[in-house]
Amino acid sequence: MIELVLTIIGRDRAGVVAELADVVRFHEANWKRSELAEILGTFAGVVIVDVDDDRVDELLTNLLILRQQGLHITAEQIAEPVAAPEAAQQVRLRFTGDDRPGIVHEVSTTISDFGISISRLATVIDTSGDGEHHQFEITTELSVPFAVDLDAVLDAVGKLTDNMGIALHIEDVTGDAD
Repeated sequence: MIELVLTIIGRDRAGVVAELADVVRFHEANWKRSELAEILGTFAGVVIVDVDDDRVDELLTNLLILRQQGLHITAEQIAEPVAAPEAAQQVRLRFTGDDRPGIVHEVSTTISDFGISISRLATVIDTSGDGEHHQFEITTELSVPFAVDLDAVLDAVGKLTDNMGIALHIEDVTGDAD
């Protein structure tokens, strides 16, 4: 059995996921995990599949056929699965405020300075305002190793948001809401 990471991007339209799933099923591959999204008319996603060694080449060939329907798909074999980190604290942080360049950079740098990887990041800008002042929202999901001082992380992020004049909402800390 071979584990593949598929990345998909193309114009969004009805049936994109069904077409991809059909190719995966036809080759008796197992769709293990995915993150798929539509953003401004573009479909993008990552899918992890398991496929028998003797079906890999056929699967890859049929995935290329989807290019004719406007999807660009890449596949990469996972040589060795990465071991999951030791138990970690799950934290969801939401940032809101007036939009401007550099916010994602500042937030992600502050988090990475503690050796923490962002497991999910979603951003959106509300453009329904007066045209000049747009509001942003960033949601991050973090797995903070127990060896990292979570209070120190939250203090550093809190100081950053205070300095930037943006709001911080701690939405989940290992099952607890603020």
